[in-house]
Amino acid sequence: MASEEKVSQYAREAGYEPLEDRCIIVKPAPGDLSEKIVAFFKSIVECELCVLQMCEHELILLPFDRMWTYLKKDVSLVLPYKDIQAVEVEEDLLNFVITIRTEEDTIRLTTQQKALSDFRMSGLTATQFTGRYRNWHKENLDGTLRALTALGASV
Repeated sequence: MASEEKVSQYAREAGYEPLEDRCIIVKPAPGDLSEKIVAFFKSIVECELCVLQMCEHELILLPFDRMWTYLKKDVSLVLPYKDIQAVEVEEDLLNFVITIRTEEDTIRLTTQQKALSDFRMSGLTATQFTGRYRNWHKENLDGTLRALTALGASV
């Protein structure tokens, strides 16, 4: 489990300025149905979860440890906003697929919808107990997806 404050702390320590309430749990998105089946069975054994954190000038991904699902003090991807040409968000069963296009690459991520987040991996890794139960992935999902979509539209 990772607190939203820890995500912000790690982003700042890495030299980025995180935007408040703009982080969600993501993982690489499989392409077709065959890849989805393989990814499902693979996910039982290993975890490829990251936090997508929107910062002042870039998107960053902070990975979780595969074995213990704690947030690693590492930035696995930095994507400056100026390099982003388009962002598309589409529903895919119980998830959303986020497609980020740059001039050189297409990055596809999947994130769990908030309705079932409390019962799925995003809820587990984004749960905090600070006098009350809090799932920051669930709280941040709508606003973060809107901000990502707007980011792609404004470029």
